[in-house]
Order: sequence, then C-alpha cells, then structure tokens
Amino acid sequence: MPLENATLLLLNATTAAAAPSLPRSNDLWWVGVLLDCVATLGGASGKQLLRHAAVTKNNWFIPLGMFFTAVIDPIFDISAYAFAAQSVIAPMAGMVVVWNVVLAPFTLGEVLTPSRKRGTLLVVLGTACSGFFGNHLVHERTVDEYLALFARPLAQLYYVCFAAVSAVCLYYLRRGSHFWRGFAAGALGGLLAGNMMTTKASVEMVKCVALHWGDAEASAAGGCEQNPFLTPYPYLFITISLALACGALYLLAVGLRSFEALYMITVFEGFMVISGAISGNVVLNEKEGHPPHLMALYFGAVLVILAGLYVLCSGEQQSLANDADGEHNGLAAHDGARPQRPAGYKRGARRRGDEGVAMVRDEGAHNAAPLRSAAEGGGEHASTRSQSPEERLADLYNAEV
Repeated sequence: MPLENATLLLLNATTAAAAPSLPRSNDLWWVGVLLDCVATLGGASGKQLLRHAAVTKNNWFIPLGMFFTAVIDPIFDISAYAFAAQSVIAPMAGMVVVWNVVLAPFTLGEVLTPSRKRGTLLVVLGTACSGFFGNHLVHERTVDEYLALFARPLAQLYYVCFAAVSAVCLYYLRRGSHFWRGFAAGALGGLLAGNMMTTKASVEMVKCVALHWGDAEASAAGGCEQNPFLTPYPYLFITISLALACGALYLLAVGLRSFEALYMITVFEGFMVISGAISGNVVLNEKEGHPPHLMALYFGAVLVILAGLYVLCSGEQQSLANDADGEHNGLAAHDGARPQRPAGYKRGARRRGDEGVAMVRDEGAHNAAPLRSAAEGGGEHASTRSQSPEERLADLYNAEV
C-alpha cells in the first residue's frame, strides 16, 4: 500500500509538471502599457543625450544619457512585464519614435523630413495596432515550463533564424557602405533588445515569489511552489538579459555617431518591436488562446511597421545620395573653375624643371619677375617668397591653364 501511494504521488507530480499552465484573463494589461510609455520616454531622452554628446563632442552628456537609457528605461520596462505579455509590451517600444519625433526638432535641431514623417507615422500606427490586437492573456509558468518552452523545436528554429539575420547584419556592419553600416548597427541592436524572453521569465519568477511568499497554496497555484531562485536558471536568465541589453546599447551608440537620432532610433526601435513580437509568440508561446483573426491582425500590424521602416530608410538613403551629389558637384565646380586672369598679364612660359617659370607682362611690359625653381630642393614647385600677390595669382593661373 505505501508503495502504491508513492507511485500515485509520483505520477501526479509528473502529470502536473508536464501539463502546461492554462492562461487566464489579465485586466491590468493597460498598467503595463502605461509603465512602458514612461520607460520609452526615459529611453528616448537618454538616446538623444547620447546623440547630443556625439555631435557636440561633449562627453559630460554620456553618463546622463546612459542613466536614462540603462537605469530609468529598464526599471519601468521590467515593471511593465509584470502586468502584460511580452507580445503586448514589445510593440510599445515604438513609442520611443513618437517621443523622439516630438522632442528631437527642439532638443537636437534635427529636421523632420517628409520621408521621416511618413515612415514614423506608419511605425506608430503599426505599434498601436499590434498592441491593441495582441494577446492580453497572462501565463503563469514554473521554471521547468519555461525551460521546456525555450527548448521546443519551434523555438530552436527561431534561434537559427535570429543567428542568420545577425550574421547578415554583422557582415554589413564590417563591409557595407556608410549607410548600410549605420542601418546594420541599428537593426542588430534592436534585434538584440527585442529578445526579452529571459527578462519576461525572470520578472514572472520574481513576481510569483514576492506575491506568494509564505503562502504554500498560493505559491503552488502561481507556479512557484518551489522557490525558483534556489536553482541556477533565474540567474542564467538575468545574465543573458543583461548581455543582450549591453550589446544593444553599444550598437545604438555606434549608430548615433554617424546618423541623426530621428533615423537611428526609429530603425532600432522598429527592429526591437519585430523581434519582441515574434519571440514572444514563438518562443514564449503567447499566441496560445488567442483567436486566429486577431493574431492575423496582430502580424499585419507588424508588417505595417516594416513598411514604415522601408519608407524611412529609402528616404534617408536618397537624402544621403543627394547630399553626396551636391558636395561632389560643389567640389567639382570649385576645382574646375579657373582663377580670374589678373589684369596686365598674359600666359607665359610653363614650368621647365630647372629653368623655372617666366611671367611676362602684357604689351610693353619688360620687368617680369622670374620665379626660381624648386627643383634644386627636389621639388617642382617654384618659390613664391619674393612674389607680390599679383604675381602669385598669375602663377596660379598659368598652372591651371
């Protein structure tokens, strides 16, 4: 009899561990959205401070920018994950674009071009729709359930695709043109920042232990009957989250050195939205219990974000090309223009190595000043120490013609 009871208890425990936790309705998801709005405001302010430090070469703004970006933003962002699913919180990163568009023309003096307006509008529209059509259910899982989610074949396929896209970004970051290097830095940084699976898992574990401390029945119902922090996995999750965040901030700082905040932050946050939305639904399986038509609308909103990024990058690339053409034409016009021929001078002899250059005055002029050759010193340029400004101008004219 004792053996049968022990066997029955073991089977019950195994069944409970194997059965996934059922999602439940979450009426406080809007609290997570509000918290993340505050987080994005802090993040936008910090990124603009970093851009200001890069433009003005004033490194005193870097610690302040890092404080807003690495302290204020994560505190409110992590708190938001305690109230809403990752697939809902991740699209809220697009609010950084909103804050940036509102603030950058005043704080950084950056111009809001038509392509930036259109691209930003599409990103904001897609962000709002993805948050509205996202899954508002909450999943309470144990450590074993999170490990099982992270090891699923579909999750492994996501890791492979993420590694392939990251490799492409790294290639363009090292070998691409100036434009594609900046785009790759922002895209890769956003992809890293959007992979918040481990952050979501760690926050849920902290919340479960904090809310149900000392209540065995509530802890069992919340999925943390055994304290998860007595195992190494929460600390591994936190380490991975910190590494991804640091890598994302570094790549963002690299991009801001060469590109304006309105462009770079939009690329960064756009890819953060995409990776966060996909990883939340694929790796954390937050699509569970969500109606198919709402899921289709959700990913349609993600496609709108991609369209906004395309409009933004196309306009920015065209703007860079126009600037380069204008600069090239300006230099060509400057280099191709001959100096105005001085009055009283006509074309004289050219340089002849050791013989120098003779500058001959016009009709009746007989007092031309000979130019000594610099060939004696190993060069071909004539010395102009004894020349008047008029004679040096004439020499320049003869060199051009």
